[in-house]
Amino acid sequence: MTLAVNNNERLLLKQIAEGDEQAFAVLFYRYLPVLQPFALKFTKSADAAEEIIQDTFLRVWLNREKLEDIENVKAWLYKYASNECLNYLRKSLKQATAIDNLSIDHPKQSNNTTETINLNDLNSLVAEAIHKLPNQRKKIYQMSRIEGMNIPEIAAALDLSPNTVKNALVISLKTIREHLNKHGVALSVLTYIALLK
Repeated sequence: MTLAVNNNERLLLKQIAEGDEQAFAVLFYRYLPVLQPFALKFTKSADAAEEIIQDTFLRVWLNREKLEDIENVKAWLYKYASNECLNYLRKSLKQATAIDNLSIDHPKQSNNTTETINLNDLNSLVAEAIHKLPNQRKKIYQMSRIEGMNIPEIAAALDLSPNTVKNALVISLKTIREHLNKHGVALSVLTYIALLK
């Protein structure tokens, strides 16, 4: 029984290493219930835990060629998640210090960015983030999201490998998400995974 599970997982990892998005989604949903409580325990924040899970799986996708050599997937994912948790805690510490300094100057400052943001603001923020992308990434993103082209079509049109196109899209989505986060807008994990498709 154990052997069958291992063989199934080995096949899954091979498929992901070859760029199979559906296999990646299977891995994501298989380990989400394990990693989310782990991240939550570290951060004490559901939003922060979600962000850590996003970044963990983004790193998995970007390093997917290493997956075929992994002997213990769970331990490997924990290692990535642990690193993201530590990054989060370091960042939080810096932000807390900055907020303390800011609150001395502006004690009545209101933090209602998320509540007041509307769809037009969201579209503007996304447009800003896209505008800041390097030219090739911007072109790939627009061909995918605006012109509705799929990855093989974009790869053929730009004379690039499908993996290059896929990586450019993943990095563009991460950049856009980070830009939105800076303005108080967080994409959920499910939205993020949906955007990968």
